[in-house]
Amino acid sequence: MEVQVSQLSKSYASENTGSSGAGGKTATLTKTDAVQEVNFTIASGTFLAIVGRSGSGKSTLLAMLGGICRPSSGNIKLGDKSLWEESESKRADLRNKEIGYVFQFASLMPSLRAIDNVALPALVSGLLSEKAAYARARALLIQVGLNERIDSYPGELSGGEQRRVAIARALINAPKLLLADEPTADLDEETEAEILNLLIEIKQAHNLTMILVTHNNDIAAHADRVLSMKKGRATMSDQQSAAELNTSRERLENIFAISSKQVETEKVSLGLGIDRYVGRFVLVLIPVLSLIYIINLALAGYQQSLATARQEEQQAMEDLAMSDLKAGVKAIKMLGNDSYELEVFLRNSRGDKPMFVLKPAVRVFVQLSNNWLETAAEAIDPPGPDVMQIKGEQLFRYKIKPTVAGYTQLIPYYMHVRITNDMLVSGSKTPKKDLIERKDSYYVYLKPYGVADEAIAAKLKFAGAPPVYLPMPPH
Repeated sequence: MEVQVSQLSKSYASENTGSSGAGGKTATLTKTDAVQEVNFTIASGTFLAIVGRSGSGKSTLLAMLGGICRPSSGNIKLGDKSLWEESESKRADLRNKEIGYVFQFASLMPSLRAIDNVALPALVSGLLSEKAAYARARALLIQVGLNERIDSYPGELSGGEQRRVAIARALINAPKLLLADEPTADLDEETEAEILNLLIEIKQAHNLTMILVTHNNDIAAHADRVLSMKKGRATMSDQQSAAELNTSRERLENIFAISSKQVETEKVSLGLGIDRYVGRFVLVLIPVLSLIYIINLALAGYQQSLATARQEEQQAMEDLAMSDLKAGVKAIKMLGNDSYELEVFLRNSRGDKPMFVLKPAVRVFVQLSNNWLETAAEAIDPPGPDVMQIKGEQLFRYKIKPTVAGYTQLIPYYMHVRITNDMLVSGSKTPKKDLIERKDSYYVYLKPYGVADEAIAAKLKFAGAPPVYLPMPPH
């Protein structure tokens, strides 16, 4: 997929108040340019590395390329489509079908096997049938070197193995553009090299356009082109092709086109097998074997129908838990004494469906370098039932104290905070089998105590007082 970026900019406006003499005050509107008039074109199949220090605008640029963050001005063309001139629904469809994401954290669902995590985006989008989705997921996991770990859960995988699952998941819908945001930042040097080699091999095998954000110049050295970001401005340079990277792995097969035979092998085949023996002793036992064969076929059909019904019930339950139940951060307020009030919402978007949730377990983490430090969080609401029915929108309040020394400042002064929300979701109050575990992560930039609004405003130029928090897309 060819990518064309024209005069792309992203600005944040803020209002500063100053003195005008005789006790009067005046307000001036200023702006901060996170990305300034970036222009480049890369051909289909190109590996582009975006490099720069924290705050240089590289992640903001990637978010705009992925259709997550709307630019203030300029245009992005993916192939023949102008990304930000499309409607929201068409842009979402474009992200789903033609763009694959690999983020810094694998963010796998802990209650699902590796193959389930990989197949899930295709099942949710409806681009593939269940059998075809699992056939492609299996082929992708084999392709990324996890043929022995297909049925393993995330907790049983190493960090590098989890990242391989995340790469396979990004490829499940056969994208034309692969976006990666610091995909090796938390890995050791050996595993980092393995993941980099794998990404390059996959790009070459499927002729993908790949755009990778990194702070590591050694990684950027393998790209076809490098876009250097500094204070929002970009400079492009060309270099040796990534095809010259020395790797011992053979060129990978193209598995985006799954054969009908592969799809068929994923079907449930309960009760089958007796018919293999029909040919034996046919002259003597033909009446008996014929009867057994007929009974076996009937049993297989019955078992298959039961399995299909169970799969449909499970899919309906997963849709309820993963799609119909909406969740997120409603608000964050400063309480004083280094404390904040956090409001998390749960919303039943399908009011006609009963929905029960075990009271969510909320945890709060602050980024310190490449690690996350857990901080205090306690419920404010009075005790209630552990299992509650969600009708409309329900709020849960927590008192949190995330301020720690030495926190990472991806945005000047603001803390990078991750909030996790663990829930058990069911369609009935006393579930037996219809129980789904859901784990969400929400990311925000949170204003700390002890920093004057004037100091923040001088750096970030918000329109008005600096907000308590800035919500971020999942990553």
